[in-house]
Amino acid sequence: MTYVVVWMALGMALGAGLASAFCIGPQWLWIGAAVCVLASACLRPAPRAVRVGLLLTVVVLLGWLRAGSDSGFPDWLLRRAPGLNELTGTVLDAPDLDVDSISFTLSPLYLPGDVIVYWDAPEPAGRIHLGDTVRATGSAQLPQPFDGFDYPAYLAQRGVFASFFADEVEVIGEVRPGLWRWGDRLRQRIIARLRETLSQPVAAMAQSLIFGDRSALDPDTEEAFSRTGLMHLLAVSGLHLGIFLAGAWWGLRRLGLRPRATYPIVGALVLLALTVVGPRVSLVRAGLLFAFLGLGSVLADCGLILRRWIHPLNGLALAAIVILTMRPGALYEAGFQLTMAATASILIAFSPRGWGTRLIAGWEKRATKRPLLWIVRLLVVSTAAQAGAAPVIAWHFQSFHPLAILVNLAAVPLAGVSLWAGLLALPWTAMALFAYAVVPLALLLRVLRGLVLWVSNVSGMALTVTPAFGLWMAGCVLFLVLADYVVASSSRTSNSISMASDSDEGR
Repeated sequence: MTYVVVWMALGMALGAGLASAFCIGPQWLWIGAAVCVLASACLRPAPRAVRVGLLLTVVVLLGWLRAGSDSGFPDWLLRRAPGLNELTGTVLDAPDLDVDSISFTLSPLYLPGDVIVYWDAPEPAGRIHLGDTVRATGSAQLPQPFDGFDYPAYLAQRGVFASFFADEVEVIGEVRPGLWRWGDRLRQRIIARLRETLSQPVAAMAQSLIFGDRSALDPDTEEAFSRTGLMHLLAVSGLHLGIFLAGAWWGLRRLGLRPRATYPIVGALVLLALTVVGPRVSLVRAGLLFAFLGLGSVLADCGLILRRWIHPLNGLALAAIVILTMRPGALYEAGFQLTMAATASILIAFSPRGWGTRLIAGWEKRATKRPLLWIVRLLVVSTAAQAGAAPVIAWHFQSFHPLAILVNLAAVPLAGVSLWAGLLALPWTAMALFAYAVVPLALLLRVLRGLVLWVSNVSGMALTVTPAFGLWMAGCVLFLVLADYVVASSSRTSNSISMASDSDEGR
């Protein structure tokens, strides 16, 4: 099976979904998995599809078992939460830095769950870091649903049972130094420097574009990006990592490095990006995808495996398996679904027989100017990404952006150039030259912000829809993908028959 890892990922996702609908004891799941493994081993004469089906059933049961192991919070913890006024614990993630406040996930001592801490602190950058042991005083409350969104369930999937509003937070210790902690300290120093050098709106956009932290955005800017369907530009994702890696790959190859030497260097850059920005789902997914493709390409270059064994969709599926194994609740999060759907749609479009590959090949024969080809490629990427993301956005946010494909043609290149302008300025952060090095970034971000604010006022940029509309769009996209696959397969078969006929006539 060419896409065996894809089927495994779908099986694990199915198991996680079944775990939320049906409660079955783990012993029965283990027994079922063992029976399927034994049956597959004993049914050697059976058709291959039967044995493969049994093994995929094992994957479903294991996904069910993993998701079912994340039990809910005990009742006593939920009853106790509103009375909490002091917490001591460890900071689990890179804090989000607003202009005059900070928020982070805290793992309290002696409590079987995490809390989100909100603290109004002037000049928050540099106060709290990942891995700090802190004592927070204030008040806690249980999360409540709002606007039809089940916020308590969303937090529970992340292991969070309450929100804590701190009056004071004191750092009383720190865990031993580590790579993630070093990355968070570097990130906060850079953010503080950006705020010292740039105006607040521009610094907030730089913080969002480079680090994916939107907490400091002003409401007008955030609303404009949301209305135009461009919020993905301000949330670090595979798009940002792809822009970064494409530039790094191009530069290293221009220096004369061979692919087998370039991949490890680019891999180290991926690790650096994950360390500084933090292990966000979209970055983890993109990093694992690159690791799969990079390792496969190096092994193929060394002659250890066949290059046709390397399939990007299998890499994406492997990333999904890792993420769901670490946190099964991610299956229900909009961010996970968006990043998987959009990336899968792009990879399908650019597969060897995908519609995007065929379209670009046709334009390469007719177009003589390279800028036109770049526009066609960008249009294909934008269309594919929107096709994958639009059903998820409609389902979760009841919103549809019909003009997002066209807006991305201008916004994505501008955001890409802005990202590289920021990355080239970062090495000068600790020097006085930073005030000059950051000027191109500031100018580009002002242009991007102005463009988005202007486009957001265009009528029809955002339409309110129902979740059922999202399901309908998902069905339409799936139908078009399957229809395109059938057409491409038929065309290939027809061409093969035609070539064989010509060859016979030549004899």
